[in-house]
Amino acid sequence: MAYWLFQGNPRYHRVLDAIREQTEMPWLVTRYKNKIQVGDGVLIWMAGEAAGIYAIAEIISLPTVISPKNIQDRDYWTDPKRLRADKPRSQIRFIRKLLGQPLRKIELRFDGILRDLDVIHTPSSTNFKITPEQWLRVHQLKG
Repeated sequence: MAYWLFQGNPRYHRVLDAIREQTEMPWLVTRYKNKIQVGDGVLIWMAGEAAGIYAIAEIISLPTVISPKNIQDRDYWTDPKRLRADKPRSQIRFIRKLLGQPLRKIELRFDGILRDLDVIHTPSSTNFKITPEQWLRVHQLKG
């Protein structure tokens, strides 16, 4: 089992609305296509001023290219050019939504384990590997 952090940018995608309204959804996979497996754990990170972890999820399908008309979250994309329908997506299922009390980037910088999340230091990707220790630490904080 591996652990991932998937980032969404609110300038292009209504991330919080999607988390709030969906139980599962496809997530763009730009890296690690051949390493992401069903059952892997995923932290959902929203970029921007309120950056942080807003949900805990699991992978329920391998990355695959989906027909644009079948992309379940297409209405959440505020910039259709960013949809990138030619790229693979993995279906994720939300396990825990942290919308009321996310783990904010500003707080994570002071956590001995989570301050080393790659997304904090180099936030220019969609998919990041995280360590088992980082995964467990989120569960310690948010169960």
